[in-house]
Amino acid sequence: MSQSNTLNTQRPLLTTHHFTYSFVGLALMSGITIGMNKILVTLLALHLNAESWQIGLLIGAESLSMMLMSLPAGIFISRFSARWVYAISSLGAMTLYPLIGYSTSWYLAAIFLFIAGICIPFRVVAMNTSWLERLPEVGTSRGGWYRGTLMLGIGLVGPLLGNLASSHLGIQGSYWITSILFAVMSFYGFTILSRTREADSAKSVRGGVKDMLQYLTDPMVRQVCIYDGLGGMVRGFFGTFIIVIAVRQFHWSAQQGITLMVVEGAAFVAVLLLLGHVVAKLGEKLTYNLSHASLIIGLAFLGLSSGVVGLLIGAILQAIGQAFNHLVNISRLAHSGKNMGHVSGLFTMVGMAGGFVGATLGGFLSKGFVLQDIFLLWIPIWLAVCPGFRAFISSNFKKLAA
Repeated sequence: MSQSNTLNTQRPLLTTHHFTYSFVGLALMSGITIGMNKILVTLLALHLNAESWQIGLLIGAESLSMMLMSLPAGIFISRFSARWVYAISSLGAMTLYPLIGYSTSWYLAAIFLFIAGICIPFRVVAMNTSWLERLPEVGTSRGGWYRGTLMLGIGLVGPLLGNLASSHLGIQGSYWITSILFAVMSFYGFTILSRTREADSAKSVRGGVKDMLQYLTDPMVRQVCIYDGLGGMVRGFFGTFIIVIAVRQFHWSAQQGITLMVVEGAAFVAVLLLLGHVVAKLGEKLTYNLSHASLIIGLAFLGLSSGVVGLLIGAILQAIGQAFNHLVNISRLAHSGKNMGHVSGLFTMVGMAGGFVGATLGGFLSKGFVLQDIFLLWIPIWLAVCPGFRAFISSNFKKLAA
């Protein structure tokens, strides 16, 4: 596939050192905002006495709008540059997210989340594009820094601040705090994100989306998207229901459930920030196998444990598997030579699609299964795509045939 020509009419890019540390600062602030919003919407759902399937639809509404807009986001970023798209979409999120706190029913909250969620993929794809564009010079060993600092905010700092803010300001007041953060990020992101844009912007959005989808014919891109999409399914289910499981099944407090989420986030962040060099040493194939094995064992602990220790072990192992899976995925895409705006949009879409499926499917499955048992249902899916397990099965079949 031919690569898109690009044009950069802005001042020179930031130096690698300046860009790297400025970018991870923006990623941390973005993660804090996302983490706060995740906690606030879960607390809002519990306040509204929403049932499990309703909570699944509630969280899935945001994921659905994000999924639908990820591919168009990649087109607009290629056409107008990451910094402009990020700044404008951040202002949109600043305006829309506070409305969620005033919802009086779960379906009204779902509608507000769907509308507000339209802004998020433009922000995410803009950041992904800028990071992938500079990653070859930043270095593969630092490939996890973006996702690591983002998840530091999502899984650790954001939930803690969201819990603290809701205790003192209530849910509505806390949403206004996130609104202020979106405003700050709009201006901050404009100063550091990519100025690169396509020289030829005559192609329609529909045509651009068609070109992006053609990347799925590339075996490497397709495999990365499958792994990230399945990872998104597990993350979507865990993030949506782990607090609900803690509160309703084990009768913990919401704060104890949040602690479980924070530990999982901390493990994820630690791997991304500290162990990026492991991928280069072990190689892609071995890292994939180890990451998938860790994820599968973690899911077994999450699905079978009845105490705090087992759930903590499961959360940590699942997070380690997810982190190494992401490190390999992002490294392969960054060195692929593809159009970063297009590939980033596609990569973001499959991750968000996984999050949507994980949240909504988990909610509907809760009608026939105990919520915790659903963790076990993801295991055969991961076994089916794990290269090591597939090679093991293939080898044994050959031996039997012989």
